[in-house]
Amino acid sequence: MQTKSERGIALVLALFLVAALSVLGASLMFLSQTETYSSMNYRMMSQARYAGEAGIQKAANFLLDSSGTQYILPTEAQLAADYNYDVSPVTRKSNNSPVILSAINDACTGSNYPDAAMQTAFCNAAKGSLTAYNASISYHTSAKLLAMQSFDSYESGKVVIQTWEITGDGTLTGSRSATVEVVATVETPKMPAYGYAAYGTSPGCASLTFQGNTGTDSYDPNGLTGNTVPAPIGDGGDLGSNGNLKLTGNTIDIKGNLTTPRTGVGACSEGHLTAIDGNVNLLDSSKDVQLPATMQFPTPTIPAFSPLPAVTKVDATTCAGLGLPITGTAAQVALGTAQCNVTGSTVTINSTGFLGTLPGVELKGSDSIVLIAGGPDPLSYNFNSLSLTANATLGVSATGPTQGAILNFSGQDNTGTAITSPKQVIDLEGGGFVGVTGCPATCSAYDASMVQFVYGGTGLVTLTGHSGAAAAFYMPNANVTLQGNTALYGAVVAGTFTDAGNANLYYDAQLAGSVYVKGNPIIGTFTWKRY
Repeated sequence: MQTKSERGIALVLALFLVAALSVLGASLMFLSQTETYSSMNYRMMSQARYAGEAGIQKAANFLLDSSGTQYILPTEAQLAADYNYDVSPVTRKSNNSPVILSAINDACTGSNYPDAAMQTAFCNAAKGSLTAYNASISYHTSAKLLAMQSFDSYESGKVVIQTWEITGDGTLTGSRSATVEVVATVETPKMPAYGYAAYGTSPGCASLTFQGNTGTDSYDPNGLTGNTVPAPIGDGGDLGSNGNLKLTGNTIDIKGNLTTPRTGVGACSEGHLTAIDGNVNLLDSSKDVQLPATMQFPTPTIPAFSPLPAVTKVDATTCAGLGLPITGTAAQVALGTAQCNVTGSTVTINSTGFLGTLPGVELKGSDSIVLIAGGPDPLSYNFNSLSLTANATLGVSATGPTQGAILNFSGQDNTGTAITSPKQVIDLEGGGFVGVTGCPATCSAYDASMVQFVYGGTGLVTLTGHSGAAAAFYMPNANVTLQGNTALYGAVVAGTFTDAGNANLYYDAQLAGSVYVKGNPIIGTFTWKRY
């Protein structure tokens, strides 16, 4: 009777088990569906985000266009008339609203940029669509001008640099949609033209070479007057190269850091740095610094020569030999050339109000050229080439610390072709430059910013130190050699630089804040969010 009452329990247990399995199966189905939806949402979000990033890149490519075929930087006149860039974000003077370029929708509404042509060009460039399998993805962007600076440099006219905040919206359309907003900052920095004692821009072997008994250090001319020789700091004589640093001398004392990107040395099997051995002395604090990328130094723009330069070198002992009229003549005003006068074997040139245009110049014996400095903007003097032999000298006469001279070199004939004879565009080995003279109580002859040698070509340049001489040499494409046994004060930017003698190179620490060039654009502060 007892067993009879338990009949059917197996069926009940089976039903409970089937129900439990059904619930478990349903749970697994819902879990699988949830994972599917989660993966789909992640895929959609990623696709929309990538579209937003594509918009950021398209807008950045437009704003950073170096060819000038897309975005055109404002001119000096436009800066003065249209922009208030003493605030952030930059505003338009006409309505005091932030300067914005917009392609945030198909109609590209919302732009507040002073140039209508740039509004249209940005609208066409900064929106578009992508295809991902069967999905359609679109991107729209806008750019707000956060900051802007204008400064004088070796490039033509005023150099303008900008910082933009770019917002890119990526949208995935279809049965399900997703929108992601991506925000990034695009900045073109202002970079010191002379941040190193010497920098070699070439990416190959021996871009920067020290040999012989030589080395680097730094000094600060601030507070010095006249020809007072500055005391070395004992640090700060940094060296840099886009390629290989080669230190192979008998005794080399480098009082500073060694800097390279550790890439771009091409076929150079020696790597980025050669011969750190017993003959090379580094400070305990010196570092082997790795740059995130090669440093780009803009090629300087040399003002157009008028009249065209003479192809061959001329004797510089007379104003007529230099192609310059004597001071005060009517021809001087008519030709718009530099003033010139001769005292003994010294030729004095003053380009105040004009652009001094000089042919290939050769100084011999005890001949001298003195260039009058200007201020607050330095006076410019154009040379085709320059050669000093024997005891010949070249100097700059200044009467105050805010004066200076820029010596531009063409190295071209009157057809614009690089000169091949003489081979060296600048040859100071046989003579010397005496730097700044005439300011014993108000400025220092060791202020290298007051004498600047600027050359944009690829020719050969030979320098030599001279007692009491200091100058800055900006020649980012040239092959420069430092000869002799006398120290050179200032800084050198060259394609390749070789210290081949026994001359130390002393870096003027004040140069880091005196002359600037446009740096490499960077993208930073990258953020995103999903709507």
